[in-house]
Amino acid sequence: MDNFRKFITRYDPGDVVYKRGDIQTDFYILNRGKVQVKAGDGDWVCVTLGKGDFFGEESLNLEQKAIHTVEVVEESDIIKIPFTALTDMIKQSTDIAFKILRKLSDKHVKIEEAFLARKAPEKPAKEKTSPAASGDDRTGEKIDPKISAYLVIQRSNRIVQLTRVQTYLGRRDYTTGFVPDIDLTEEDEEKYISRKHSQIFFKDGKFYLSEEPGAINGTFLNGRKLNTGVKYELHNEDELTLCHINIVFKY
Repeated sequence: MDNFRKFITRYDPGDVVYKRGDIQTDFYILNRGKVQVKAGDGDWVCVTLGKGDFFGEESLNLEQKAIHTVEVVEESDIIKIPFTALTDMIKQSTDIAFKILRKLSDKHVKIEEAFLARKAPEKPAKEKTSPAASGDDRTGEKIDPKISAYLVIQRSNRIVQLTRVQTYLGRRDYTTGFVPDIDLTEEDEEKYISRKHSQIFFKDGKFYLSEEPGAINGTFLNGRKLNTGVKYELHNEDELTLCHINIVFKY
């Protein structure tokens, strides 16, 4: 704590630490009190955080905008650490890095559970079908709604439910109008992912991942590089990596 005392800021109930869409430059540790992490326009509470919890992890990506609004609900002392200071601390202590990862993992699990509980009664939003894939009849087939499978895109913490037998992942092409089923354009600011990079398809009660012909910079499953056109079975908690974008498969 001695290393952190100079970063402590006092907040009163009702104060907003930051809003969704703000550029994140700081990482926060809650030393006393409580805050609520809110989604959308701020009317839905994803999770309530207390002493020892962390938030503001978007600051670990340069120029990353906040994906939630954080509001104080009890008088709080919050440690506000600039990105540069945090990286120096992590380099000096692996214990700090481990504690941050563990706490953030706990928070994300709670947010995912709250999201799924909220979305379960609703009909999944209709996804756009890519023009390039529309010739394949399987693209329009729907998975039995009783089957719950989704992807967690870690860079943005976006959750996408898998509702179709065949789902393409990639980056949109503004010139041709091509839009993949799961559009990773916003997450892939560096533009490394191919327009039609990989696909996930469902068959005989199982999900499979394959890399599309022409995809560049690689597709990986739990760190293993995939061979183009070969299907690999997916299991719960598998980590998919498209170039540099990590995605967790939940089933």
